[in-house]
Amino acid sequence: MRWMILGAGLLALSAAPAWAAPEAAAKNSEAPAMPDFDIGKVIAIFDKIFPPQPEPPAARLALSRTAVQSLFPDGSYGRMMSGIMHGVVERAMGLSEADLGKSPDKGKPAGTTTLRQKMQKDDPAFEQRMSIAERVIQDEFAKMTTIIEPRLRDGLAHSMARRFDEKQLADINAFLATDSGRAFGSQSMAMWVDPEVMRSMITAMPEMMTEMPAAMQRIEAETAHLPKPRKDKVKDARPKD
Repeated sequence: MRWMILGAGLLALSAAPAWAAPEAAAKNSEAPAMPDFDIGKVIAIFDKIFPPQPEPPAARLALSRTAVQSLFPDGSYGRMMSGIMHGVVERAMGLSEADLGKSPDKGKPAGTTTLRQKMQKDDPAFEQRMSIAERVIQDEFAKMTTIIEPRLRDGLAHSMARRFDEKQLADINAFLATDSGRAFGSQSMAMWVDPEVMRSMITAMPEMMTEMPAAMQRIEAETAHLPKPRKDKVKDARPKD
């Protein structure tokens, strides 16, 4: 999902009107310099949140690697994410203010002009720019797959080796070796980001939100017997007379 958001962001930025670049640069020149981003520190934090686990038995790991190769064949990540990005961007470009639920402004109804129509008005070369940007991003995704896919497969293999014993892994591999198994394996990851699956998750949000107040009340009730957290007094920073 992270790569999808990144790709969509790159696509939107590259398709923006040309006049936005100097304006943004002018604003950035006035803003204070931001500290350099240290990816090493971010990885170190994640390493503490998701610490390395004990190595699974070698026989189980070998079996799980075979299964993962079928479940996550070469190039599947790039194809999956490129397909998602293209679909999301295309549908987003067809949205208008009315689609986004914007409130009427001074009695005027929300606009029905789509984002694509607005961009086309500001940029005569918008469609060509979008096409080029999408092609470049897809090419870059293809490069990324050579970096991320082997690591994803390694993580999935370790995860499977810890969850299934040798007999279960052998049974899984036997199924994946069949025609039906190969068909399932080639689509298993993509199914999780299928529009219907994503839609199902989103449509559950209203019901989940209605349950939140009751959950918070339950937490409050079941922790009522505990001592209250100590609140540090805020020191008065005003100068003394």
